[in-house]
Amino acid sequence: MKISEYDFLQKCLAQAVFDVFEMMVGIATCQDDTDGDNSQLRRGDITGVMMIEGERKAMLYLTLSQKNAEMIVSFMTGNDPHELAEEELHDGVAELVNMIAGRAKALLAGTSDHYMITPPFTIVGSQHYIVYKKEVSKFIMKFTAGDAELYLGITYL
Repeated sequence: MKISEYDFLQKCLAQAVFDVFEMMVGIATCQDDTDGDNSQLRRGDITGVMMIEGERKAMLYLTLSQKNAEMIVSFMTGNDPHELAEEELHDGVAELVNMIAGRAKALLAGTSDHYMITPPFTIVGSQHYIVYKKEVSKFIMKFTAGDAELYLGITYL
């Protein structure tokens, strides 16, 4: 994949985050480019994951802290963040990555980057991170939504 194709995909994914957060969460987001090396491992407490199948296979994921996930899912559902059941929180993060992948898919329709998506799932565990057995092509983008930080990554398999 050429660097310009990476840039295009990153712009579509960033736009998908902006659109989903504005429409479904009601919070404006901005991309934080000051985070340094975008290939570093990012630790989180809840990660929403989807597999992308197209010309290349990839994993799209959204990693958040427990506190930030509670805040964002509470905005999505209208429920108090402290009253969210664990299952609601996990489903909310999975649905958030699902909406981002779906929006990006719509933005990429008609291009060579079109793809199919699988159902979302979550990875849960205090300060977990994803480790790869071999060198893979990946990028990670940091966003802020209000006081919340979140990381959206894509890894080509």
